[in-house]
Amino acid sequence: MGAWGPGLLSDDTACDVRDEYREMLEDGLDDDEATQRMLDSYADALDDPDEATSVWLAMAVTQSKLGRLDPRVRERALAAIESGTDLARWSDNPRLAAKRRDVLDKARAQLIGPQPQRKKVRRPRRHVTDLQPGDVLSYRAANGHLVLLRVARIDDDRHSVAPVLVALDFTGIRMPPQPELDTLADKPETPDRLGGVRPPWASTSWRVVASFKRIDHDTAGFHRVARTTARPGDPDFRTSTYTSWQSLPRELERNITDAPATSEP
Repeated sequence: MGAWGPGLLSDDTACDVRDEYREMLEDGLDDDEATQRMLDSYADALDDPDEATSVWLAMAVTQSKLGRLDPRVRERALAAIESGTDLARWSDNPRLAAKRRDVLDKARAQLIGPQPQRKKVRRPRRHVTDLQPGDVLSYRAANGHLVLLRVARIDDDRHSVAPVLVALDFTGIRMPPQPELDTLADKPETPDRLGGVRPPWASTSWRVVASFKRIDHDTAGFHRVARTTARPGDPDFRTSTYTSWQSLPRELERNITDAPATSEP
């Protein structure tokens, strides 16, 4: 378990419990089945005194907020609070222990107090891109430089159907002809120096997670201008950089601030 603070959801296990329980409800499971599946899934964690507290509290508080508090979960969560086991983990830091005690007191009050009415849980809006693998997007930067991005693949997950973009190794102010476009390599990433300023093009690929505030590629300054051939490894291409259409132009502008557009005949 990775804890980064005294908050109720300030550890990996608690966040996972909250998210997985909600997803089960979003998928249409009834309350009893969702609860039982969670208990089965976290059986090993419930045998660990430290992790058990996180599981019971996260599940109980999440259920309570949704008006679905299971009596069994409530009693186990309250017992975990009363046992003092959780506070023992913070005994070497009095300041954090005091904050954790406040968190537990608040959780206890929520669990023993009047419960809200049962809330409907719906799946979040799932954005589906209309881009396709092989599409090439152009972005005209403030200095006149043309940035070209290709769609390596489409990533389909629970929350979105999103494009994975890769920058092409291109410098110019005009769109290259198709034969040249098909031979352009992917732009290499610049090694990131530890402790230093992040260099331009430290990332050259992105998963565009969604259209934020209804901003899609065509309203963020990107134009679908061509198609290009697939590259080896595209179906399994992975990137560690996630962004939105709203944020990507700012990153591209930062990358090319010191790269003036070339003059072309």
